[in-house]
Amino acid sequence: MTEQRKRRARIVKKAIESIEEKLGTEAMKPTLADLVRLLQIEKELVADEPREIRVRWIEPAATTESLKKA
Repeated sequence: MTEQRKRRARIVKKAIESIEEKLGTEAMKPTLADLVRLLQIEKELVADEPREIRVRWIEPAATTESLKKA
């Protein structure tokens, strides 16, 4: 992990801790979506391996030219 990613991971972790402390108080009104997104960012920053990528081949629709040749 690069130094920049480590630094960002620390910043995100601090933000998560801050939100968790202030949840339900009047001091800050973070949404659950804010917390979930921060948790996703933290997971992405900490993970060293690439995320799973799925590729699917879709056959192109038959054109009139290809139908004429058949």
